[in-house]
Amino acid sequence: MTKEDFHIDMSNRIYNKRTLGIACVGAISKMHNGCALRGNLIKFIQKNLCIGEIKEEHAKIYAICIYYLIKDKLGDINTLIVCNDEEFSYVKEYLLILLGVDSSRFKIINISEFREKLGRKVNSLADNFAKCYRKRALKSIKWKNGKPLNIVEITYNMIKKQWEKLKIIK
Repeated sequence: MTKEDFHIDMSNRIYNKRTLGIACVGAISKMHNGCALRGNLIKFIQKNLCIGEIKEEHAKIYAICIYYLIKDKLGDINTLIVCNDEEFSYVKEYLLILLGVDSSRFKIINISEFREKLGRKVNSLADNFAKCYRKRALKSIKWKNGKPLNIVEITYNMIKKQWEKLKIIK
């Protein structure tokens, strides 16, 4: 398989404390996967990991979710295009830390840079997929409806493990 660009988008904001979906979609193959975090899980994470309303901490959660979505396809990524749903500079920094040596395999840019490169306003390919994951990923009965979903289940313990890594380094 040849390398391609992958788009990442989030369907809601973390500070809203509502269910949010995050999707990763290949530009050529349209291969996608995603996850959904229930609002209660976000509140639980904020309470137990002592997360305030700081943009930097929301960016950590976003970066951790992105890490779990892309970790199995690192060799397929040419450029990772991340939407500006959370503070991009922090998201990129944390993602580089989580990926370690694998981060040198591809470029990570935000959607604004991608638009500049193209010279026109385009939406993320992952936008509609993120909404689908938000609405259907938590209800296994609905997985077969519409576009089939490739769900990456992300739990509190998975987030906590990566959070601890970021805490030690930063």
